[in-house]
Amino acid sequence: MLDGRRRTLIATLVAAAAFMTTGCSAGFGSRDEDVLVMSDNYSLTHPMGKGGTKAFKETLVKEGPDHGFKLDYYASGQLGKQWDIPTMIRTGAVDMGVISPSYVSSEMPLSTVADLPGLVEDSCIAGYALKELVSEGGILYEEEFKPLNIRPMWIGIIPKYEAMAGDRPVRTPKDLNGTVLRSTGGAQDRIVDAVHAAGVGMPIADLYEAMTRGTVEGTVASPVSITPYGLEEVIGYSTSGANLGSFTAIYVVNEDTWQGLSKEQQGFIQAQADIAQANVCKQLNKSVAESSKKMAESGVEFIDVEPHKKEWDNLLEPTRQGWVDDIESTGRPAGKVLAEFERALKANAHHADSEVQ
Repeated sequence: MLDGRRRTLIATLVAAAAFMTTGCSAGFGSRDEDVLVMSDNYSLTHPMGKGGTKAFKETLVKEGPDHGFKLDYYASGQLGKQWDIPTMIRTGAVDMGVISPSYVSSEMPLSTVADLPGLVEDSCIAGYALKELVSEGGILYEEEFKPLNIRPMWIGIIPKYEAMAGDRPVRTPKDLNGTVLRSTGGAQDRIVDAVHAAGVGMPIADLYEAMTRGTVEGTVASPVSITPYGLEEVIGYSTSGANLGSFTAIYVVNEDTWQGLSKEQQGFIQAQADIAQANVCKQLNKSVAESSKKMAESGVEFIDVEPHKKEWDNLLEPTRQGWVDDIESTGRPAGKVLAEFERALKANAHHADSEVQ
């Protein structure tokens, strides 16, 4: 599975990761051609990891040798940041990893479609809908994944993004005018622009300090992303029901690696990916409710936007159309991608997680 050049690249990466995490070790052990390397940017306690990656990783570690390979797994960005992963996988330095289109929107603008506002309510419906588009033969596969030599395996979509602020109630979009908001990039930047706020791109792990210092006044995020970082301590207010978008994470494998596997190995790995696809969306839906409850118990005031719903809704369609217009101006089929995703959402309504209905 690994040629000499690729082995050298991986050895360099894992040695660097070992140095950073231990400060002394020269590496994580000997490598051979039967080793698959997986890089993740989530911890296994994060809802994305807990629901999808943990079981996938543990099964491949435990049962992989019976299928002729071993798995080396590195969590929490040990081998690179989220914006580094596409290059690492495309070049074959890493076999498997997670790509968040919003973090690499210049490379994969069309794949941010599921992050657009007003589309996603249920993580399971959205995940299976997007999987249609990124699977072999789908429009996103042909437009963005195939050219990068990358094959999607499973998808997690964090739903129900809301506007959140530290010290000001947020009832209408006007309440955010002139504020400084953290954004994930990609489609979320458009919502920040729509409310006439100034967007700051930063990892959510850095938001606590930024809000404490007052350099950032809030964020557009899902409750799922708040409690793992203790941000309920610095966020005072959040909208409820604004549906300002989502966040997509796509777990992928290098196409050359995939083709180097036997049909039996492919079938085994794909079966585990299918299980992860089914479980991660349920965990993410569940985490929205759990995190919202924890935020409320910590004193965060959730403000129902229903009395001002029209003002929020008026942001949604223009934001989506702006996304289409800007990408189509570069010659890419954004309108077709959006139409395909909306069709797929309807076609996959049967995947709705009954526990959140």
